[in-house]
Amino acid sequence: MKKMFIPIVTLALIFLCAFTSEKMYVFRFKETQINYHWQNLEAIKILMDQSSLPHIQVKQAVAAIDSLQKDMQRVMSIDTLPAESR
Repeated sequence: MKKMFIPIVTLALIFLCAFTSEKMYVFRFKETQINYHWQNLEAIKILMDQSSLPHIQVKQAVAAIDSLQKDMQRVMSIDTLPAESR
């Protein structure tokens, strides 16, 4: 019984540690900053679409930008507190 206890406890600890490693990052941007970067991403997509790159590469790059923009929209929240009060 003792011989089985140590491997089981070790596996349980590894299992528990494996699921606690996700981190959350919070970025704060002013509305003008986020609009500037959003417009730049849109401009990059248009330029890539008009470029002479192979179609598959353009599709992959545009899909990556679209994915980033969708995630930004999904998790974005508006903080109405002034910077001084944080």
